[in-house]
Amino acid sequence: MFASIRRYRLRQGSMEELARRVDDGFAREISAQPGFVSYEFIDCGEGEVITLSIFREADEAEASRDLAQRWTEESLRDFEFSRIEALRGEILVSRAASDMLEPGHAGTGDKFASLRRYRLRTGSVAELMHVVDDVFAERIQRMEGFEAYHALDCGRSEIVSISLFSDQATAEESDERALEFIRDELGDLDIERSEVIGGRVTVSRALADLLEPAHV
Repeated sequence: MFASIRRYRLRQGSMEELARRVDDGFAREISAQPGFVSYEFIDCGEGEVITLSIFREADEAEASRDLAQRWTEESLRDFEFSRIEALRGEILVSRAASDMLEPGHAGTGDKFASLRRYRLRTGSVAELMHVVDDVFAERIQRMEGFEAYHALDCGRSEIVSISLFSDQATAEESDERALEFIRDELGDLDIERSEVIGGRVTVSRALADLLEPAHV
């Protein structure tokens, strides 16, 4: 599977109205695209939004970027926001619970996400992902309120992981579990955590394909 992550800063307009339009319009369009697996709209607070789109193939994930740009231009003309960053990568490790298949709608979202970014200074990304697959993914899957976990290879030695839980406290706890895992299991690798971003998942859609684990 392949992921496309987009970060935006809302400068003018209501976040609640933005989420409602995404829920009523864009989420429906993207979930009908070939190869669609899942989509999340994450309100990170202070006007920042992260969207996560997962598709079966890289070109399908790339096409979702074009769809997002077209839909934004057509449907959000009365909003003012800028795209901060776009990330993409192959999901090498993934786990998901069946609760992820329940759609999340604006105003009723009850999932929380934590996105962590890492820079691997020495060592092999493949070696790192094998340990993540064998050890950390299994640990995090056993945490109460677990919804999903994805680990991406974004290229140039950057790794991104996304954890989704049913409550904010456990999502934040997963950040601490990740630090413990790096300290206890990855001592032979020089890895730096460069950023952690959290937020409420206000809109989500997923197909059953998401439940199929991804292994290195």
